[in-house]
Amino acid sequence: MLTPAFELLQDKTYLTVIVKAPYAKVSDAEIFIEDEEVRFFSKPYFLRLNLPGKLIEDGRESATYNSDNGSFTIKVPKATEGEIFEGLDMLTKLLTPKGQTSAASPLIQVLDTSNEATQSKETDLEIDEDFDWHVDQEVYVEEKIPLDAPKYGFANTRCGVFKRLQEDIVDVVSLPDPDSCDVTERREKRTQSEQNKFDPEYYLADLYEGDAIQDLMSYRAPWEKQLKSMDQVKFTDSEKEKMRSLPKKEYLLEEKQLIGVYLGLVDLLFAYAYNHRATEGEDNVESAWTICNLSSMLSWLDVFHSLDDVVASSVRRSLCFPLYRQWAFSVKVLSDTGQILQLGKTYILKCLLEIRDVLNNRYPYYILNDLYITDYCVWIQSASDKRLVSLTDALSMISVKKDMVGFNLCEIEAEAAEENDCSVDVITESVSQIALQQHKAVLLTSNTKDSDDDNTDSSDCESTETDDESSATDDESTDNGDENAGSDDRNKLVKKHAENDESFAELDNHIKKCGKDTQIYEMERHETSLNEKYINSSTDIKITNENRAKGEGSLITECV
Repeated sequence: MLTPAFELLQDKTYLTVIVKAPYAKVSDAEIFIEDEEVRFFSKPYFLRLNLPGKLIEDGRESATYNSDNGSFTIKVPKATEGEIFEGLDMLTKLLTPKGQTSAASPLIQVLDTSNEATQSKETDLEIDEDFDWHVDQEVYVEEKIPLDAPKYGFANTRCGVFKRLQEDIVDVVSLPDPDSCDVTERREKRTQSEQNKFDPEYYLADLYEGDAIQDLMSYRAPWEKQLKSMDQVKFTDSEKEKMRSLPKKEYLLEEKQLIGVYLGLVDLLFAYAYNHRATEGEDNVESAWTICNLSSMLSWLDVFHSLDDVVASSVRRSLCFPLYRQWAFSVKVLSDTGQILQLGKTYILKCLLEIRDVLNNRYPYYILNDLYITDYCVWIQSASDKRLVSLTDALSMISVKKDMVGFNLCEIEAEAAEENDCSVDVITESVSQIALQQHKAVLLTSNTKDSDDDNTDSSDCESTETDDESSATDDESTDNGDENAGSDDRNKLVKKHAENDESFAELDNHIKKCGKDTQIYEMERHETSLNEKYINSSTDIKITNENRAKGEGSLITECV
């Protein structure tokens, strides 16, 4: 825990404690007063003071927070009015736990003892001793920061913050050791991190199986409704209350800083729009993580110099980190960002206030409010309308392409399409074999029935035409020749079908590998081709039956 800077003031009636905690989580601040002890806690700060006189809680005590300088002012009445507390400027003594004259460790330490009696005596003393579990505190000393130290935060005006907070707040940003990395190094590390995080299989899965994403894309966001209605944007009572709690500041920024602030605004709004559409307006426990990881400014303290850089960075990160990683969805979110900008400062401020609430409720992301979001909420109220319109127009003119993000998306999709085409050919051939197998079964059944009819007709003809036995014998030989020819044709087809039996085993194995959705999709895609093959097979069977029928007709005529 961090020991904050503090100051003590007094008059005849009250003791005033001023605690300087600029990165505290105000909503979780706790203050405890008991006799000579005052304790203050607000992540990541903890302060415990042992006073030279007693205080009392009788309803007159009060505490306020100044958002301009990030300080708490605690005012507590004295137990004895008019008493003067001595030594309020001796800060080290005030931080020393009650009963100690110093916060230093003992000067003598027993390393070993072999006397059992001595051990027993010491054990008895330990039982009677009131052990002090208080946390050791050190007086806060402001460290000197070099003028050339790396800058970050709103308009790149902050430095040295993470050097003091790094031990107490972990994973606030993805950038390791922010106070020693300049802007160029941050950009290189961020790009490499995104390259390592990108997963082609995840991307393709969302590309081809994105039914849930399609539903999210059809969701009508509030800014879309606002643009359509053309009603005036108004603040709610809750938003007005939040605005009143913002610090009163004015910003004198150079042109280079101002450009970075406007570009950073686009980065923030893209992350906000993605989270809002992905959750359909219902923020959840992952919302703070999503917003911070999609924003290069919040996660890597990056600084932008062109609008193309912002767009490429936002889309890249939307394909690497969040739950939904589809190109069309990212493009839709980029369009949402432009619509929010189109609605002007009032609606932008509403979005920034929502971001501030989301981050404020999740440890340790609330630190980013102090570094960026709170300043953005104050600055946007005096931002130039003309520049916002110009920024909106410039964003709408950008045609985002897949080669901008640097993940070789076109090549990945082309390879996947080629593999799908191969799968389509195998499935189509397999389905054709199934159809031919069915025709085979029908044909064999027909042959069996026709063979029985032939035997009956031959018996009738032999009993009726006994006189012309030699002629009938010749005709019968001719007819048998025709039947043999028809039988040969049928046998060829049966043999052809039998040769394809091995393909069915391959079909079973392939179907197991392919998903059900892929089978249906590819079968429908080649339905026309399959029907043509089916018609050709039916035509072959029909011709064979016609030839056989002609042979039977000739036999019957001769018999008559």
